[in-house]
Amino acid sequence: MSNRKRRLALGLTLAFALPFAHAELADRDKPIQITADTGTLDQLKGITVWKGNVVVVQGTMKVNAAEVTVTRDDKGNQTLVALGKPVTFKQKVEGKDEWIEGQGSRLDYTTVTNLAVLTGNARIKRNQDLVVGNVITYNTNTEQYEVKGGSATGPNSGRVTVILQPTTVNGGKNNKP
Repeated sequence: MSNRKRRLALGLTLAFALPFAHAELADRDKPIQITADTGTLDQLKGITVWKGNVVVVQGTMKVNAAEVTVTRDDKGNQTLVALGKPVTFKQKVEGKDEWIEGQGSRLDYTTVTNLAVLTGNARIKRNQDLVVGNVITYNTNTEQYEVKGGSATGPNSGRVTVILQPTTVNGGKNNKP
């Protein structure tokens, strides 16, 4: 199978099999709380930098990082870059008692493209389902993922790993909508 076909097959698998999407919608309307050891704000340039044990909380969403930089352009578009060893995040799934958890060395997010990119030994977990790769890109509008291998370390170095739990019917424990 060609590389292009493999990526397409993986993309289709992720698009239909991984229900990591649907983060708590009410979070968008909640205030953002940032705590850190230090912080700077340049209102003219629209840049804030937070350093040292940074914790960002908005509703059920929580990000932990060593450093977070947020920029805002004159049109109100925002980008967030979080760095850490690792950067971690956790957010409740809309309407369910489930959580999405992820980690990587870096998290980039921009409101212009609605792309969240986890880089460096990236992983996203929902219940017992897991996606691991060097780079995981998630489009928050289309709810599609792309996972790339690369220089990830470990026994499957350079490869992508997806673990999907079996589903059952008739109200079984692993039943997924």
